[in-house]
Amino acid sequence: MTLKMTQTITRIDFAEYDVQIELPSGELFTRNYKRSNEVHPAYRTIIMVLRAYKDVALHIETNCKPLATEFNAIEQNPNSALLSNLKAVIARNNIDLTVEYVA
Repeated sequence: MTLKMTQTITRIDFAEYDVQIELPSGELFTRNYKRSNEVHPAYRTIIMVLRAYKDVALHIETNCKPLATEFNAIEQNPNSALLSNLKAVIARNNIDLTVEYVA
């Protein structure tokens, strides 16, 4: 069975974003990021949330197109530190992750 999460990123002001992830349990994980672009908080919140899961299949719907595009790229950028950190958590916790962009 695949668990589903929904990530919503909202721009509050110039370089300020609120991120909300609806967990499979229905609980909400929220964070606010200042002095940032959209991609950094998208990755950081997913990494924080995934640390609590092991040996599962997860599907994340996100409204962050750059995150979904980079994660699903056929040739991923080996110099992306955030992508590398996410892949390390996925490997360490044996997670089968899919990421889908939803507008």
